[in-house]
Amino acid sequence: MKLLRFESSLTAAGKTTSLADYVTRMGGEQKEIYYLTGPNRAAIESGPYLEGFKARNLEVLFCYEAVDDYVMNNAREFDSRKLIAADHADVKLSDLPRPEGALGEAAVQELTGWLKTTLGERVAEVKASDRLVDSPILAVNADRFTSPHLRRVMKAMNRPGADSPLRVNLELNPRHAVIRRLHEMHTANPERAQLVAEQLLDNALIGAGLLDDPSAMVARLNKLLETV
Repeated sequence: MKLLRFESSLTAAGKTTSLADYVTRMGGEQKEIYYLTGPNRAAIESGPYLEGFKARNLEVLFCYEAVDDYVMNNAREFDSRKLIAADHADVKLSDLPRPEGALGEAAVQELTGWLKTTLGERVAEVKASDRLVDSPILAVNADRFTSPHLRRVMKAMNRPGADSPLRVNLELNPRHAVIRRLHEMHTANPERAQLVAEQLLDNALIGAGLLDDPSAMVARLNKLLETV
């Protein structure tokens, strides 16, 4: 592990860092080493999983190779620090100040309950997110042992289980205007709200690289456009 080198959220493109150097930059309260897997730097930086770490100035290693998931999962830790995927379902981050206008706790509970009922078997859990800043929603694989990137690799290799039904944990951003509007809409216009909820889920699946069949999404987008 000492020989491995990675780009990271704190390095310039093309520049790499070691795990040992990462540890020296960790803040006093940080206990884990975070990483994200993806095809390239642009894909990782444009996704929703990084933004919460950047807002808290937490460094994230960028892993581009298909084998990196296996390496990190098998190594588990470095220098007594756990190696944690930043898109893992169990990631916990410190709270950020809630801006004026963000949904309150009661509204969040109401909306997450409605989303769980509306989206049914497609989601295992719906909750407010502590890692979203600029995006309205994200999806993480409910299977805590298989990252989205690893699932894509297994699917490309036709590995057993790669085509098993996908259920995700959905995390929403109570601060985002789209989520606030959805909270209003789900009682005022339930039919349109359902279309928006399903579209948000598909958007999250696209961001996670987990949307296998976009045909239903296209038909739904056409319905939404008819309401404009």
